[in-house]
Parts: sequence; structure tokens; C-alpha cells
Amino acid sequence: MKKIIPLILIFLFFSPSNVDAFWGTVVKATVKITKISKSTKTLPDDEIIRFAKLASEGKGTKKVGQALGRLNMPNDVLEDVYLRIAIYQNRIARKEAEVMFVRLNGTQGFRITLSKVIGNSSEKTVGHLNELRIANSASINGFKVLGIGRKFDDGIKKAATDIDVLLKKGTKTFVVEAKDYKSTTRIPMDKFRKDMDTLVEYKRQHPSDNIVSIFSMTNKPNNPRDMKMLQYATNKRGVQLIFGSPEEQIVQIKLLDEIL
Repeated sequence: MKKIIPLILIFLFFSPSNVDAFWGTVVKATVKITKISKSTKTLPDDEIIRFAKLASEGKGTKKVGQALGRLNMPNDVLEDVYLRIAIYQNRIARKEAEVMFVRLNGTQGFRITLSKVIGNSSEKTVGHLNELRIANSASINGFKVLGIGRKFDDGIKKAATDIDVLLKKGTKTFVVEAKDYKSTTRIPMDKFRKDMDTLVEYKRQHPSDNIVSIFSMTNKPNNPRDMKMLQYATNKRGVQLIFGSPEEQIVQIKLLDEIL
């Protein structure tokens, strides 16, 4: 009887239905990370998996960046690689990645921001994905994306900082500082004020660009005191404060374009 049970288990495992299910899963996983770019220089799927595993290690994004740098690939192929790694890691859905590639391919900061999405810090992944989604939604809604994570020396912070998303529509330029905090997270107002000051300084240094400064948050803070401090800080600096998903934020920015 003891010999029969293992034989039954083996038979069940290798039955046609189980074999079909197994290979079906393999095929789906392979299809999911097939190339997005039409370039003939894209990497094979097994290399994407290797880099995805490397990215999860300590200082993984740096290791991946160094390894890819040695391959000397075109920018669009590198964007393809990072998107496919993010797909394999379940950071982003295949369909969303395909739309992003079409909309943001070649945009300043797109590849660099993608490279920050694939690391082992969930906080950084969430923040940079939020920036990409705002830029993607803006492009879909008729904005020109001038940059994502564009370097800017505001003369206030000790080192150069980033402008999260830079958009253009008509005669206006929208400069967005984007935050993706949970509604229950207490707001680090000292840090937020400095980021708002960066927006003010960017506007001061670009007087001819008709700039609208925006401080965006995915979720409204639950704490009433935090909410009041945010409103006071943005009003004091002439910065627009908006809340919502990336799609909802772009709807609000479109309204700002009409009324300002």
C-alpha cells in the first residue's frame, strides 16, 4: 500500500491536465516579459529574469545599472529592460508598461526613474511609480512631459534636488512635487516645506515660463492638524495643493490650466 500512494501521486502530477496547467503557467510568465520595444537589440527573457533577481539584492539597482552600462545599449532598449524587470517583479502590469513606453519613451528622466522602481526599497518604488503614473496620465490627456525627476539646484538644499514632474500645456508650465503617503502617515512638514521652497525657487529662476507650482498628494492626511499645516504652507508660498490618484491629479491640473 505504501508503494501505491507515491505512484498515484506521480500519476496525478504528470497527468495531462496538470502538465498542461504547468506549461500554461510557464508560457504566461514568458509572454508577460517579452520585449516591448520593437528594437532587434532587446534582451532575451532569461536575461530580464537574471537582472530582476540581481535588482533585489543589496545595492541591486546599482549593480544592474553597471551591468547594463557595459552592454552599451540604446536608450529605448534600456527603457524596455527596466519596464520588463518591473513587470517580472509585479511592480507594474504589462498593459500599463506598454502604454508608458509609447507615451514616455525618450522623455528626459524616464529611464532613470524606471531604474529606481526596481530596487528593494518599497518606499522608493511607490514614490517613483507615482511620478511615472502622473507623467503617463498627463501625456494621455494632452500635456507635453518635459521631464521626470529633473535635476535642479535650488541653492537651498545641500545638493541638487529633483523636480518630480515637469509638464507643459499651452503657454503654461506645471511644476509638480508629488508625494504618495498613506492617509494615516504623519506629515514630515519640515521636509515638505523645503520641497515647497524648491518649487518657489524654480519659479523664480524661470520667470518667462508662466509656471504653475503644484504640491500633490495621492491621499489626504487623516490628521486635521497636518491638513491645516499643508494648506497654510502652500497658501503662503503661492503653491497649488491637490490630492488624488495620478489620473485625478491630472483632471485637477487641467482645471487649473483653465482658471489660472
